[in-house]
Amino acid sequence: MNRDDRRRFLRSLPLAELHRHFDGACRPATLWEYSEQYYRAVPGLDFEEFRHYLQWDDAKDRNLLDYLSKFDVPLQYTQFYENIKRIAYEIAADAYAEGIRVLELRTNPIIHRRAGLSTRQVVHATRKGLARFGEEHPDFRAGINIIAMRNHGGNLARILLREVIGEKAEWHGGPGVIGFDIAGAEAPFPPILFVKAYELAAKMGLGLTVHAGEAAGPERVWEAVENLGPRRIGHGTSAGRDPELLKRLAADGIVVECCLTSNVHTGAIDRYLDHPLPKFLDAGVRVALCTDNPTVSNTDLVREYEIAMTTFGFSENDMRRIARQGWEGSFVAEAGTFPAGGER
Repeated sequence: MNRDDRRRFLRSLPLAELHRHFDGACRPATLWEYSEQYYRAVPGLDFEEFRHYLQWDDAKDRNLLDYLSKFDVPLQYTQFYENIKRIAYEIAADAYAEGIRVLELRTNPIIHRRAGLSTRQVVHATRKGLARFGEEHPDFRAGINIIAMRNHGGNLARILLREVIGEKAEWHGGPGVIGFDIAGAEAPFPPILFVKAYELAAKMGLGLTVHAGEAAGPERVWEAVENLGPRRIGHGTSAGRDPELLKRLAADGIVVECCLTSNVHTGAIDRYLDHPLPKFLDAGVRVALCTDNPTVSNTDLVREYEIAMTTFGFSENDMRRIARQGWEGSFVAEAGTFPAGGER
């Protein structure tokens, strides 16, 4: 199968994206427009130079700090209601163009409150942008996963949950809050600090996912599984080093959200071949291929599927199985069953 045929096949799959961050998926052209409108985020640059501050550059960027620096510029412009709403709409449009029909968008509302918006206003703007696109494309479904930062602690995580309860999907005729997640530095902030927050999220009826095993060992994945009761694990790359953990993930039906290119850029793995994706599948662990931050990593979901297919020699049926597992792992209630014909 040549590259054109491979991409044609992959674009025919009904795709679900379960791990895409709002601030890592903003269109560079839109941020450039805001930079021209408000003030130059980085004075003296043309558009191509500006893009370097948003996207990974293999020639210049080397480590996790370089990767994290790509979020500095977007945050200068995601502090305003109309901007958030527009960006959410554009993220949905970009996802739809990739063939994604179920999109879960992650956001940490607190980092978008520096100009005076409330937590609920941030989420409301995100929801409105997604809803507008959904009204134009009835075959598109979306939901919002709320992120609490580990370094903010468990108490603030519970406060955040109480602030967003009015934006739950079930209260609205369209996109809304469907899930809860924690992210940030793993080593100093273990999952056990967030037990009460996850108990509250479960009582609220939210889907539970946890960033774990990306920048720490499999012990953090174990702790998340044992203490937080998640249905999904974000990244989980280090889990591939622990056969007993793989058995546990498979037995519990926990879906691992695999982000290949992002994991290379952040240093979670050295190269694509080192990713434990084949180990997950061989052990019966359910997986979902995801982009994480498509603008930062300059990727899209079809490209991530293509990387998996070519790197590991997966067949068309392997890719259909992965697409099905992603779809079935979604917290979006309206996603329904995997479309007929998606897998043979």
